Amino acid sequence: MLVGEYMGWNFTVAKGGVLGSLLAMLVAGTMYVIISLCASELGSATKLAGGPYDWARLFIGPGAAASVGLAVYMEYIALEAADAIVVASISQSIFPELQVYPVTLLVIALLTFINYRGVVAALTLNFVLTMIAFIAILAFFFSTAFGIGDIHPEYLLQGALPNGMIGLFAALQFGPWFYLGIEGAAMCAEECKHPSRAVPLGQQAGMITLLIGAAMTLYLCSVLIPADLLGVSVYPLFEAAQNSGVFIFVALLGLGTFLTCVASANGCVCDSSRSWFALSRDNYVSSGSQQCIRSITLHTEQ
Repeated sequence: MLVGEYMGWNFTVAKGGVLGSLLAMLVAGTMYVIISLCASELGSATKLAGGPYDWARLFIGPGAAASVGLAVYMEYIALEAADAIVVASISQSIFPELQVYPVTLLVIALLTFINYRGVVAALTLNFVLTMIAFIAILAFFFSTAFGIGDIHPEYLLQGALPNGMIGLFAALQFGPWFYLGIEGAAMCAEECKHPSRAVPLGQQAGMITLLIGAAMTLYLCSVLIPADLLGVSVYPLFEAAQNSGVFIFVALLGLGTFLTCVASANGCVCDSSRSWFALSRDNYVSSGSQQCIRSITLHTEQ
């Protein structure tokens, strides 16, 4: 969903500087590659919605699975609300007359309706939004590499290691932001026509995209924003575009920031519904919820 490239990862710089951020990116990247490989294998083998819930049910038991399923559901619901608030805040910065909380509710309602129309509609929307955001990063990176915009390579050394060796370890906790949400790709295995092929392909393609995006993002922001400012930036890629002095990049990265937050919120609605569906199938939620989710699934298949 790329939202981790557009915000959040830069707290690694606040803790460990540019070197700490690089270490966090590499360590978290290695861990997430392993997670993606495991999710690909398990998702294509079980071919069921719900991901971690179904894996825990098969390998541990129903009690542990119920706890895992509810935890996954609550995690994505909380992240969905946070993403919607960010979308509303960005909208308010563009149109000051808007109010944050009504727009937040509107965003959640619209994305919930899209997911009600079917998983295909929700995931197609996510693919389009993420593709636009990734193209924005690519265009910014290659244009900067060819000398468009003012870069400052000295920033790499000035903010390399501000807090010493302890900062390297402190930065690790924010490393997963670079790859936020990729573990949820296998949760829609049941909706794929050929999950044995689609789940590994989608999971690994998404991971490769995030690895490339993380490397480009770290470089761009590190040579365009001083480390002390980068570590506290709310929208680092957008701020890097502003510092480049090129209006087209400001517009592209501003749009990318907005779209990735929408995509993240939409993905969270989808993933939380898959976990709830898996719980309903095993009668951990009410029969009314079970029938409702089944009708939505049938509508999606049609």
